[in-house]
Amino acid sequence: MVDPDRVRRLLGSLSDYRDRLAELREMETDAYVREQALAGRYLVQVSAQSCIDIANHVIASEGWRVPADFRDAFTVLEENGVLEPQLAERLRALAGLRNRLVHLYEEIDDATVHRALGAGLDDFDAFGAAVARLVNDEADRP
Repeated sequence: MVDPDRVRRLLGSLSDYRDRLAELREMETDAYVREQALAGRYLVQVSAQSCIDIANHVIASEGWRVPADFRDAFTVLEENGVLEPQLAERLRALAGLRNRLVHLYEEIDDATVHRALGAGLDDFDAFGAAVARLVNDEADRP
């Protein structure tokens, strides 16, 4: 069974990261790249990792198939009706960006990361809502 307290704690952290990224999104791209790119990279990385950690907790708790990698965790949630296909695809891309931030950090185009914050933050909200629905549905089951 999903541990609702753990999920709520992780979703709370994700919400905090999302709010900080929203502040960075409002910056002009040049100023962001010059002054806040490393903060933005870190916040994107930990936001992605929070989503991955939540996904893996849900998957393990529900006894669903073991994901092959971080990206596949969102596929497993999609297969089990937790995520809509379009959202799952964007979260798989986020997992890929997380991997690039961690392993290929010297190749990151910070202006591209900044521009991605425009639409990407809504995905954190949609992911949080989908997981919250799952947790609430479980709590309502006898």
